[in-house]
Amino acid sequence: MTEFQLIDGKPKIFAISSQKELLGFIQEYVENYDYDFVGSASKKDDIFRKVDELEANLIFLDSEIPDMDLIELTEDLELFNIPIIIIIGDLFNETIDKLLMSNPYGYLIKPLDEDELQRSMAVALRKHEQNIQNVKFAQSKVKEKSVELLIEKSDSSLLLILCISLIIIAVLSRNATWLQWVLLIPTGAMLINSLVSLKKQKKPKPPETLPFVSIFIPAHNEEFTIADTVRSVCGLDYHIDDEPQYELIVVNDGSTDNTGEILANLKKELPQVKIVTRHPPRSGKGKGFVLNDALTLSRGEIIGVFDADTQIKPDYLKTVVQYLGEDIDGVQSRVKMFNKNENFLARMQHVEFSTFGNTLIAKDNLGHTGFLGGNGQFVKKQAIVDCGKWDGFAVTEDLNLAIKIILQGGKISYCGECAVYQEAVTDWRAFFRQRTRWAIGNFETLFVYLPQILRSDIPLLKKFNVIEHISFYSFNLLIFFGFVITILNAISWFFFQNVTLIRMEAPIIVGILSAIAFFPGMIFALLRDNLSALDFVKDMVKYYIYCFHLIPLFFLTMHNMMTRKERKWAKTVHKGGKTE
Repeated sequence: MTEFQLIDGKPKIFAISSQKELLGFIQEYVENYDYDFVGSASKKDDIFRKVDELEANLIFLDSEIPDMDLIELTEDLELFNIPIIIIIGDLFNETIDKLLMSNPYGYLIKPLDEDELQRSMAVALRKHEQNIQNVKFAQSKVKEKSVELLIEKSDSSLLLILCISLIIIAVLSRNATWLQWVLLIPTGAMLINSLVSLKKQKKPKPPETLPFVSIFIPAHNEEFTIADTVRSVCGLDYHIDDEPQYELIVVNDGSTDNTGEILANLKKELPQVKIVTRHPPRSGKGKGFVLNDALTLSRGEIIGVFDADTQIKPDYLKTVVQYLGEDIDGVQSRVKMFNKNENFLARMQHVEFSTFGNTLIAKDNLGHTGFLGGNGQFVKKQAIVDCGKWDGFAVTEDLNLAIKIILQGGKISYCGECAVYQEAVTDWRAFFRQRTRWAIGNFETLFVYLPQILRSDIPLLKKFNVIEHISFYSFNLLIFFGFVITILNAISWFFFQNVTLIRMEAPIIVGILSAIAFFPGMIFALLRDNLSALDFVKDMVKYYIYCFHLIPLFFLTMHNMMTRKERKWAKTVHKGGKTE
């Protein structure tokens, strides 16, 4: 029997026993059930030879075979990948206990009952076939992801070579007019998004009744933030007749710190919390796998996902579910930083997320082409199931899910009325680690899904919005190379009397768009914070400088994509701290 062979025709049943009476009973019952009893054996050499020759699909193992090491025998039989049902006599001992602990297909107790025997056979065979199907599916996914990894490596190499070659040509020829034309589309899109974001979003209609919501919190080594997050979520005002209309499932994904102990104590305090613990080797494989495990246990028609550093207000859930109308499959809420004033880096992330929020408002106004971003995403459960659930191999499983929903004709909206507060990264090393993961996830999605997006039946404008969004990081190097040229030319004009270092000779309107399109989105985002004039100017200058981190990020991302051997998820470390 081959390693993953499915049953073809009648299942073939083999028995390992030296008791003729027992073998007779098994043969009679098996044949009454219209299965094939193909033989038996009680000596080790005969067992392995016959099991191989007869291509058995199921084995009955008598635990009372004289002078037989049953533990060793079952371990050797594992090589054949055949389910085993153990037949136990009156005596339970340490060997029997070990057999029962290691055998997933069940056992029977003497004297045999015909109904129990037939039921055990049917269940074991069905379970084994399902296991084989699962293994085959996993193998096909691994193979598929290996192919995708090769595509990503080759496309990353081509993109890097192309960008560097264009920059070298521009420097050597002292002419970057081509750059102005190349950047016209992304910078034009940035300007349009900024202007469209000024339009007020359409107010959703409140649901007639509150839908039941399952909230997932993946947690890996989150001892500094998990308690506050769980208490914040459990404080939601989302009830019908004093009964909560939501459940909270916290998945402890192989934590090695005090996360498990903290969750156990929280469970005593907050009985509505469900805790799922994943142990190695299942744990640590990726956020998508964690979310899929939680999905199998959930009972909500809407699924929400929070990070383990989340803080929300009591009316959050009542507000966000309003945006999940009949024709909407998912919604992303606004994200803010609760430690935004801790340092320069934290403050700039606050501005960045505000700018990104404006972009999502624009995409929502343009026809619900919004996107999901890890924290504060809510999706109808059926939409998740219909598109194959979360991709456990994806580095950014949220963006991957959003693209799959859109490709199926689904819509994703944006809720700017309420916000999920999270912890901004406060040191550059961790920041670049986080942003490299995000950029890799974007490139993964771009390289793998671009052909499908181009061939899809979604409207042309929506198609453009999707491509523009997932190709964001692709243009970063060129956009900021253009800014560097502009700055150097300005300096040259000032110090060397109208000397241009690198010419940019496109029509004036193209040059203006390329130069200013970056700023309106930032300005509109800062205006929402009601800053003083001085703070407004300071933040605008600081954010412009901050965005130049995208240049080293591009090279770091390309290096990681071209050298990595597997798709590996790297979580952001949460330190915890004072909430502002």
